[in-house]
Amino acid sequence: MRRRKGGDGAGRISRPGRSSKHALPLRSYRDFRLLWTGSAMSVMAERCSGMAFTLLVLWHTGSESAAGLVAFAGLLPALLVQLPAGVMVDRLNRRRVMMTCVVVRMVAVATVAVSLIGDTVWVLHIATVAFVQSTMTVFYQLSERAMVRGVVPAAQLGAAMATNEARSRGVNFIGHPVSGAMFGLSAWIPFMSSVGLYLLSLITLLRLRAKEPPARKGGGKRRTMRSDIATGLRWVWDRAYFRTALLIIAGSNLVFQGLVLTVAVVVREDGGAAGTIGLIMACGGMGGLLGALAGGWLNKRLAMRHIMIIAHTAWALVMPAAVFFRQPVALGVLFFITSHIGAAVTVSGMSYQVRITPNAMQGRVGSVVMLLVSGASSLGALGTGYLLEAVGTRRTLMVVSGVMVLLALVAAAVFTRRGAAFEDRQDSEPPVRPEPPAAADGSTADPLTTLELRRIDG
Repeated sequence: MRRRKGGDGAGRISRPGRSSKHALPLRSYRDFRLLWTGSAMSVMAERCSGMAFTLLVLWHTGSESAAGLVAFAGLLPALLVQLPAGVMVDRLNRRRVMMTCVVVRMVAVATVAVSLIGDTVWVLHIATVAFVQSTMTVFYQLSERAMVRGVVPAAQLGAAMATNEARSRGVNFIGHPVSGAMFGLSAWIPFMSSVGLYLLSLITLLRLRAKEPPARKGGGKRRTMRSDIATGLRWVWDRAYFRTALLIIAGSNLVFQGLVLTVAVVVREDGGAAGTIGLIMACGGMGGLLGALAGGWLNKRLAMRHIMIIAHTAWALVMPAAVFFRQPVALGVLFFITSHIGAAVTVSGMSYQVRITPNAMQGRVGSVVMLLVSGASSLGALGTGYLLEAVGTRRTLMVVSGVMVLLALVAAAVFTRRGAAFEDRQDSEPPVRPEPPAAADGSTADPLTTLELRRIDG
């Protein structure tokens, strides 16, 4: 493709074929700065209240199963609403979807703060608010990820994804200890703080003027929710290499959700304070932040199959340490290592998915990915709660460690078999014909995807 003369202005989108060495730095794009800032405050708000849900139930009821139920309610939307949310994100104005999500979450969390000021705690109320907040978060995350391609040039997609992941990990590092500290002062403070952060996020998003994908032309058969969901599912299913990696990562996410809940119970059993759990999570946040920053570097040097093998092998080696070392420092180091690896894997996977997916299908494909990768976490939270009451913390940690070892063996077997390298290259190549077909989806292939993949594959 012949390059056009002339540079891009600070806030304009580079042309698809432009090489990365000529792309402006991310800070030059106004809409990306606004999107990043608004989402940072939104994520911070969710982290403060999300952790406080578990602490509130655990400290006020003393019931592990009740804590598991609330965690399950907070993760259930990843199973129930991912696919419909993906369709709606592709059909609606994504910026308006994000603002609606912020408003609904702000109101829902405010009801918890008000009830706690009145010294009232209902497990059903907490579970309901956790479900509502997580439902809106599903819509928000899918919209935000889809909007990235409208605020940065193709050459900067990888850097933008790494920056967004670093933001989320950095917020984890700050949000968890801050939430624990605020909860220690008074149970209502982290929830009221979330309300204020959601309000600031809304103000920032009001200034956003990101480019939206062109409206789909009418005429022809009207698409149903079911047909749009099926299109997204087929798109992912037709890529064997991609879907296999997603299934393995889904298993590891289930394990990590169980690990988080178990560690919270371990700290409480040993007489630790709520702030101790926040500090342990902060170690994971710091490890994740550094892992996200390294994710772009790693993605340029290793194929996805190699990253999968290395990551799961490392997790399988370090996770059993939690069985023998219950000290907060040891648990903090464990979370640092596991989160560092996880962030690097996440950056590589998100960059890969956004790059190969047509823009008109970002919501649907992203919803399928999130369903497989994060949906299993809800089952991990529910199952771990009952497992803790049945066999105790030590045996629960032995079970989750054993599952991770099994996943590492599966990853090694799958991604070293004959044909794995060919599938890796095949999934990265542009399709022979536009996807999805016009008859099924009403849209054509996204030229940004095709041009970028041709540039990458030479």
